Amino acid sequence: MVDSKYKWQLAPAPSATAVGNLSSALKVSRVLATLLVQRGITSAEQAQDFFTPSMETIHDPHMLHDMDKAVERIEQAVANNEKITVYGDYDADGITSTALMYETLEMVGANVNYYVPNRFTDGYGPNLAAYQRLIDDGTQLFVTVDNGVSGKDVIDQVMADGVDVIITDHHELPAELPNAVAIVHPRYPGSDYPFADLSGVGVALKVAWALTDEFPVEELDLVAIGEIADVVNVTDENRSLIASGIQQLKQGMRPGLAALMKLANINPTNLTGQDIGFGIAPRLNALGRIADASEGVELLTTLDENAAQQLAQRVDQANKQRQELVANIMKEATQQAAKAENQQNKVLVITGDDWHQGVLGIVASRIMNQTGKPTIVAAVDKSNPDVLKGSGRSFADFNLFKALDPHRDLLTTFGGHPAACGLSIEQGNLPALQAALNAEADKQHFDPTSKQPLVVSQEVMPDEINEQLFTEIQHLAPFGPGNDEPLFIMNDVRVTDVKTMGQDHQHLKFMVAGDQGNITVIAFGAGQLAPLLASPTGKVSLVFKIGINEWRGKRTVQLMLEDLQITGTVVIDERTNKLSPQLFTSNDYYVVNDDKLRENITPHVTPGHVLSVADAQQKDFTDCPVTLVDCPPSAGELRDIFTNDKGQPASIRLFLYQRRSAYLAGMPSRNDFAILYRFIYQQKKLNWPQQRRAVSEYLKINERRLNFMIQVFSEAGFVTIESGVLSFSPDNEKTDLTQTKRYKEQLAQYQIEQQLLFNDAATVAKWLLQFLNLN
Repeated sequence: MVDSKYKWQLAPAPSATAVGNLSSALKVSRVLATLLVQRGITSAEQAQDFFTPSMETIHDPHMLHDMDKAVERIEQAVANNEKITVYGDYDADGITSTALMYETLEMVGANVNYYVPNRFTDGYGPNLAAYQRLIDDGTQLFVTVDNGVSGKDVIDQVMADGVDVIITDHHELPAELPNAVAIVHPRYPGSDYPFADLSGVGVALKVAWALTDEFPVEELDLVAIGEIADVVNVTDENRSLIASGIQQLKQGMRPGLAALMKLANINPTNLTGQDIGFGIAPRLNALGRIADASEGVELLTTLDENAAQQLAQRVDQANKQRQELVANIMKEATQQAAKAENQQNKVLVITGDDWHQGVLGIVASRIMNQTGKPTIVAAVDKSNPDVLKGSGRSFADFNLFKALDPHRDLLTTFGGHPAACGLSIEQGNLPALQAALNAEADKQHFDPTSKQPLVVSQEVMPDEINEQLFTEIQHLAPFGPGNDEPLFIMNDVRVTDVKTMGQDHQHLKFMVAGDQGNITVIAFGAGQLAPLLASPTGKVSLVFKIGINEWRGKRTVQLMLEDLQITGTVVIDERTNKLSPQLFTSNDYYVVNDDKLRENITPHVTPGHVLSVADAQQKDFTDCPVTLVDCPPSAGELRDIFTNDKGQPASIRLFLYQRRSAYLAGMPSRNDFAILYRFIYQQKKLNWPQQRRAVSEYLKINERRLNFMIQVFSEAGFVTIESGVLSFSPDNEKTDLTQTKRYKEQLAQYQIEQQLLFNDAATVAKWLLQFLNLN
């Protein structure tokens, strides 16, 4: 079997009557009606309101704390031609916030420029050296976007030096706030603003609205990108802002975004929130990780189409470089995570020498998802080889900040929140940090073997999935926290045409068969599952989202795999005539019949996981992966490995390496034995084995078969071999050669090889499961 990665939780089935009534009233599928009722929508009127978010849900900007102070100070700066600097951030939310605030201030006649800090030289948030350079260059007022509330020391110093700072931010508020002219924040203590989950660009939009006294519709495209990139709660006013922003994006008014979408193969006409989240936002984020994030602001604000094309190419190239860096680091990080010592750790600390600092958070997130363990990934700081800098990621049920906070003495720098952190640490403190994290995991009762929940809306059948259903589901968009994209389940599906994709075969593609045709399934980062799905054994269940693929103007529905489960033993066909150490990296039990082969394999495998056939017959492999390295000597001995009141193994992988094949040598016929008998009778004596080849050529019987026949004759007493001389034995009694022990052994090996080595994968898998009674 292949267990699911997550704990599937099927949402409660709503009233069939309510679903039926809504389906009839709206003339939509039962699937969409069910999704609506699960969201508490039971009437056609409620549904229509949900389908078309109203701008009336967007709250008055003046309700935000210090908004009037901020507007008054900006208006004063504009009137006095003071130089204003928008101080931004290097992620997608920060880039869009900077672009929006810059465009707004420019529109009202301000003397304005912007500064996007560098991740590596400036760090996150206000940087005193950067502020001082900007002040020396003439800045008289700073307006921060998507940062500032954690920069008390810097901002207090700037204010004390006579330069005003307005903070617009949405991040967690520290105990002590900066002494700024104004702090515009949706969660400011004592504020009565009705919605707390605006992103940085959402707050910037409110400032723009209050400053111009007009709702800035033309800036909503930036809002949609920033809010989706920052994974905000898609309820209340955010739902309306994002939905309206997507409509604005479809109009394609910004040359830079139009060029970027073309490079990302995004069709603006059919643009979705998923296109932003997986196509546009990662490219903007890549700039801050790899290059200069200020180019992202240029891309979003330029009106020059030639410049837009060049900037879009640089942004896209940064994203490709980011992908390549992540892929290269993941290879080594994955190997580290799989080491025996890390199998025991509840929290992983993965380190490397030449890893790019800008992508360590992405790697940490991926390792965490692969292993089910909170993960810190760190690399040597080139400016100080004794120190590692890194990023951590965690699940909701393990508070990473709380785990690290008591151990600041081990860290050079540290900051973060429950789900993510950044830190630096001296190399000598790594063992102490690992021990501390494991202890903190115990304190928080974190169990990495406990699956994270995955809520599934409903079960669907293959023939219910089509482009019309995809279109219906998009009526529920935009998706995100608070309005999650629905997940569906299909049980006992028939999988065909399994393929891997990508340069390193890291992705997976297969088909699910239905009465109306096959449906494509895509699984990113799941290439390792290909051998498991290629087998026709086991019952397969899939959890997925419904997507669409556009290629050369043709749209086809496809499923985006989130998780899968295969019940029953899976047979994995990896039969080979060449063994290498790379084949033994899995934590399988390896059953090896040949003594010499077993001796060679043992150093490459977890201690105790290399077994002889006899040892394997005493082992209970319930829910364990097992690999048959070479062919067992008989069907009976194969059966005894997996039966005798044992539970089902999770998988049986077949290498079935065979140096000397009984099947290829062939079983001798009665006539073969008769010919050989007459020949030996005539010769009386032979030099053996010196004359074996000559006899083989003369009788036209291959050497392996000939040698076996001599062994049978020897057991039957027809010949003797002493001191290199094979002699005919005249005193032998008539014997049924097929009843000799050697003949029976060879026949058993011939038959098991015939079945396992010389049939196609489907036939082998079907026979094996039936023979072992594992269906």
